[in-house]
Amino acid sequence: MEIQILSTWSNVGFTPVIGEQTTKLIDRLRGKLDQDEIDNLLSEATEILSHSTNPNLDEAQSVTNLAFGYVQSGKTMSFTTLSAIANDNGFRIIVYFAGTKTNLLTQTTKRLRKDLINNGSNNQFYKLHENPSMEDVQRIKNELQIGTKPAILITVLKHHKYINDLANIFNSQQVRNVLGNKAVLIIDDEADQASLNGYAYKNSKKDNVSEEWEEDEYTTTYSSILKLKASIPNHSYIQYTATPQGPLLISILDLLSPKHHTVLTPGKKYTGGKTFFRDKPGLIITIPEDQVFNSKKNALSQCPLTLIEALQIHLMNVAIVVRILKKERFLSMMIHADKEQDASQTFYTWSKNLIDMWTEQINSDDNDFAKIELIQSFKNIYPEVIREFNPREDTIPSFDEVLAQLRDIIFDTNIELIIARTKKQGESREIDWDGYPSHILVGAEMLNRGFTVENLAVTYMPRYSVSKSTADTIQQRCRFFGYKLNYLQSCRVFLPEDTMLEYAEYVEHEEEMRQWLKENSSLEQVEQLLLITPKLNATRKNILSVNTVQTKLNGWRKMNAFQVIEENTCFVERFIAQTNFINDKDYGTPDRNHRFAKLPIQQVIEFLSNFKFSNMPDAARKQATIRYMKYLATKEDLPLEHSYIIQMAYAGDARERAFNEDTMKLVNLHSGRSTSGKEVYPGDAKICFEDSICIQIHKVKLKCDSIRWGGKIAYTLAIYYPEDFAINYVTTESQNEN
Repeated sequence: MEIQILSTWSNVGFTPVIGEQTTKLIDRLRGKLDQDEIDNLLSEATEILSHSTNPNLDEAQSVTNLAFGYVQSGKTMSFTTLSAIANDNGFRIIVYFAGTKTNLLTQTTKRLRKDLINNGSNNQFYKLHENPSMEDVQRIKNELQIGTKPAILITVLKHHKYINDLANIFNSQQVRNVLGNKAVLIIDDEADQASLNGYAYKNSKKDNVSEEWEEDEYTTTYSSILKLKASIPNHSYIQYTATPQGPLLISILDLLSPKHHTVLTPGKKYTGGKTFFRDKPGLIITIPEDQVFNSKKNALSQCPLTLIEALQIHLMNVAIVVRILKKERFLSMMIHADKEQDASQTFYTWSKNLIDMWTEQINSDDNDFAKIELIQSFKNIYPEVIREFNPREDTIPSFDEVLAQLRDIIFDTNIELIIARTKKQGESREIDWDGYPSHILVGAEMLNRGFTVENLAVTYMPRYSVSKSTADTIQQRCRFFGYKLNYLQSCRVFLPEDTMLEYAEYVEHEEEMRQWLKENSSLEQVEQLLLITPKLNATRKNILSVNTVQTKLNGWRKMNAFQVIEENTCFVERFIAQTNFINDKDYGTPDRNHRFAKLPIQQVIEFLSNFKFSNMPDAARKQATIRYMKYLATKEDLPLEHSYIIQMAYAGDARERAFNEDTMKLVNLHSGRSTSGKEVYPGDAKICFEDSICIQIHKVKLKCDSIRWGGKIAYTLAIYYPEDFAINYVTTESQNEN
């Protein structure tokens, strides 16, 4: 049985216009891009924004979308262009989650200042804040009232402290009064990192799974993002990533999961996985097994020979590309040994000692034996340096020409240890790219996702993998992808054989996935394809366990949906108006009379997917319930075809319920059994059916002393999972395991 989700309850989507700010930005980019590349850039950014919330509707709206591009392919340029179009179309605030490391935050902030604010000349139309706190509330309020209506750009470290601070800013009375329901755009760069709930698999595999998700663990970053989203009535959340397996597989219909996707087109000079592992495999050099580093399995005691060769290739590349042919101002080499900082320190020390030794040797007398031996070692490796050159198309310098440049290049090489151990060497360290013709960067996690190693030509990655890599992790180590066509013949990537095979497999997987994304408008179909592909572990594990079904998807579970009241009210009332309900038994009073609709299961999945939750426990329950319903609907043996939505007390006023402002929960949602009236009322918990999952819609009036919450009317849900379903699931899965 195929499930197709048709979103009919949302007001999102509009037709963006290309205005003054976008035109200015494109004019500044014309030196970098040709007309075809500009057309693609504008078309794709416009498509992304067209599926965002409508900035012209002054009401609560929210949507999440996905933008998928290759590693190092220009995603930053895409979201910068998206920002300019958003400004032209009335989005007043644009938030950027700029990575988990300070160097990535700084990189993004500088890029926005350069591209959008144009180093100050465009400051009437953009204002920029980095990691703002409550001290910035008054300034942001003032900027929202400037006559030129500037877009307020806010870059935030992807860390719960800074995201919570931002949520507090949006919740402040000063900003709330001025912003109202005006549109806000949230751009999550490298969206599959830190944003997703990293405890999902851990929670599902606990020996003693708790009955409610309140007792589960959630990543603080994930929770803070939900808090931020709940603080902004009208927002679009755009996930930018080169590895969409995470966003797709957490659950297509979860709170942070995308409803629409855009596949980004790389520029014409882009060289990615296809280039290195399919078209030009000669650019890849194998690191012998005995030189592959692992802190536990093979902690090397001396500098490996392949590292010496890689360093020599890099230095001669600089001589050719920078000094002789003058194609680039500088070239870089990256050494990525292991995730442990001690390993980076070891490889840094080896590299620095080699460069220091070579500076002494190259400066010796011509008849010095050490100098003669050094020059001969460079000469021996020189054929590898020029191996990919085409004699009919490329100028190939002689070794003597290269040697003439080599002394100065060795003296003028910048070596950087990029780790978080010290501020000097870690997060706040900025690379003076233009200050040297030759750079050697040594590190691991901080040179991983998001960080741009400019003009990278030689990559040395002796990282030993004990087990099969996940697709989204292996791809993020590909800093050697990028716009390198100008000096591609000088690029080299040193990898262990097993890693080479994994990358080659991933390239096939990636191209397949891009094709799926282009051909399928339904992300659910792509999710299924990703789940069944045998090539790689698509992403971090995400399983609906037997324990979860047995303990959490069994009996009644009552929800608390009080963070997005306006949006849920609009959605539920449209749904009720368009649905044919059957009146249930008459118990004599409006607050006890209910009605139900027996609907195809895909319509019930759609209802639940469009009902918003911005607290972690209910978001987790929603995610698991949808996965459970999809499982039941696609069972080979008697698939579930329908489910129930029950409108409680449909003819009366909202039922008053005690509300705890501190916990944001009702004290008790369900009314109990009663013998008063013309018939015995069995209680709200008995208003259900045993042949399928049931969702009760409750309209409640909050009872508490709070001025903000007291008397507020909201919709929330209660879900009933028949016990027989859980028993059958446990039995089936146990048989599958056996």
